[in-house]
Amino acid sequence: LLGGRDPERRLAIMKDSRIGSFGALALVLTLLAAWSALAEALAAGRHWAALPVAAALSRAAMAGVMAWLPSARSGGLSAASGRPSPATAALAAALALLAALLLAGGAGLAAALACTLIALGLGRAARRMIGGQTGDILGATQALSFAAALALCA
Repeated sequence: LLGGRDPERRLAIMKDSRIGSFGALALVLTLLAAWSALAEALAAGRHWAALPVAAALSRAAMAGVMAWLPSARSGGLSAASGRPSPATAALAAALALLAALLLAGGAGLAAALACTLIALGLGRAARRMIGGQTGDILGATQALSFAAALALCA
């Protein structure tokens, strides 16, 4: 989202299959955050709860962004995948929250809140800067939510 001067240029950058400096930095930092959180969860013996909670919440966040925002372009994987209905996205969120509460208690609730805030923040930025969501936005939502949920459950 930070590359390019206008929405068209940003979308062109996102469509390019080569990873740029922003993409490489984001990938490395997100992987390091998730790895550190997973190492902490394993050391504390909480991985049995942290992994499924992070997986469920991060994918529910992605479904929420898909339902909330239109596709930023007519082509691409995100547009081809379609949009879940708000009811379907709400069901995904409810099931993920239930799993988080049952498996991780208060940490699961904190992780759900963090995933919601990440999805809302990225969604608002994507709407303002490119007019909707793309596969890159959905992937970023999932990856950041996963790392945050792992960290909070660890």
